[in-house]
Amino acid sequence: MGGSGFILQWPVDNSRITAPFSTTTGVLSIAAAAGIQVKSGAAGQVVAATGDTVQVSSGLYTVIYSNLRNLKVQAGQEVAVGAAIGESAGPDSIRLMVLQVIDPTPMLPAASPPASQPQPTQPAGSTTPNTATESPTTTTSPSTSTKLYVSPTQNGLRVRERPVDGNPIAQVGTTDVLEVIEAAEGARAKIGVKDQWINVRTQLGVSGYSAGQFLKTYTGPFPIPAPAPTTGLTGMNLDMYNPLGRPSPERLKGIGWIRVKFNVSYNPDNNTYGNTDINAAFNRVKPFIEPFAKAGMKVLMVFTHQLYGEGAGYHWPSMDSGRWNDLIPKYADYAKRVAALFANTGLISAYQIWNEQDTRPENARAAVPISAKDYANMLTQTIRAIRSVDGKTPIITGGHVGGPDAGGAYARATLAAMPGDVRPDGIASHPYGRGVSGHKFSNWGPLDEEIRKYAAVMPGKPIWFTEWGVLDRQGDLGIANEVAGYASGFMNIIKAQSSGQVACAIWYAWADGMDNGYGLVDKNDKPKPVLYDTFLKL
Repeated sequence: MGGSGFILQWPVDNSRITAPFSTTTGVLSIAAAAGIQVKSGAAGQVVAATGDTVQVSSGLYTVIYSNLRNLKVQAGQEVAVGAAIGESAGPDSIRLMVLQVIDPTPMLPAASPPASQPQPTQPAGSTTPNTATESPTTTTSPSTSTKLYVSPTQNGLRVRERPVDGNPIAQVGTTDVLEVIEAAEGARAKIGVKDQWINVRTQLGVSGYSAGQFLKTYTGPFPIPAPAPTTGLTGMNLDMYNPLGRPSPERLKGIGWIRVKFNVSYNPDNNTYGNTDINAAFNRVKPFIEPFAKAGMKVLMVFTHQLYGEGAGYHWPSMDSGRWNDLIPKYADYAKRVAALFANTGLISAYQIWNEQDTRPENARAAVPISAKDYANMLTQTIRAIRSVDGKTPIITGGHVGGPDAGGAYARATLAAMPGDVRPDGIASHPYGRGVSGHKFSNWGPLDEEIRKYAAVMPGKPIWFTEWGVLDRQGDLGIANEVAGYASGFMNIIKAQSSGQVACAIWYAWADGMDNGYGLVDKNDKPKPVLYDTFLKL
């Protein structure tokens, strides 16, 4: 494979293309059974090696290999052509992407810059915007350049809304490149200096201020865009039985997922619980999700105790293994029958089994706790039941709420109690209170810790954030801007630092009044300024 003089060797021996290049995702799939060695197709420097992904910078190109496991390299390491970088995570392919460094300056309309800032210079000889010769010369002297870039000297550096005490809105690391958006000469005097702040813009377009003390001048090629598809990660929890939980697909334009509960128990026709008519529930749910699927959104279908169990005579606080052993086969059969109804519709992108199963009993409110051993039994029987009628749709765990330590330990105990031939396709968590370190709504700690520790539970599988947001502040319109900053920072961490490790990030919830989530709209269905527009662009 090659282009513009760049030659890329096959990363897997004796291989073939299994899925052609997609212009939507930028990805090409190559045959590679689980455990097969994956090699670098070009020489260069490893700029990131996290989760299931390795990124190698090769001059004007960055090559991204994903769906890997047992990574053999680390960031900063130089690799030769053919050097082992990891193994295929399987079952049958790896994914390959190539990004080209292009200076966007020639593509912009001509405009007079502000009088306080000198106009950026064009690379010599630039005439068309699509050739590799347009990248700025990497040896440009900082003292003569009219455009200034900086990079952090440490990971976890915050970008704030304003200097010193502004809310954190992004987090960057040593592999990031920041564009200085204040006067270049004044900014140069602040680089590396304590108590100085520089106005910068991240590669994801977030503008704010970073401490000059932890920045250094960057003199390489123009920054490479975020190295993976970053659209379609956000989602929204909806509730078809709540008048505020049924927005039209047009209002959700810009997000990639909706999360919907398949509720057999509740019958809205007579407002009763404990119903068992699966077909009736299907006939209510299917027309509700169809418009979203047709609009291009993916549907995550959740099976909770309202699939089967609620109103069936079980007393949740007194459940033991004997009672769970009575419930679980019936629950799995219900899941199988629902999956069979959806199997040929193309409407469901993933199934989620139970919800917040690791909730501490004393904190149980809407969720039903279950021991890791009994949840392993539930997960095993339900996965097998669904797989008997649908062999393709991913099946993930319920969202863990115990945090990366307690929740991670619960997830490991669950997997340890399952037979070796049955595994979920991903671990889900609900990282409430996590985000950019130091933000008022990140009181439980940094999001990157949640990602790192849950990713270690099932290496090579992405983490699913099936609920996140701000709780118990409904109606407080005064915090909408801060919530918008929190949401931006949360997603920037995923996009800039954990590309490929997170499958989705589904906000809870659309509207105030949908349980205790802080909505994008208020109880009158009116969009909250800043937060509404910000979230739909994430």
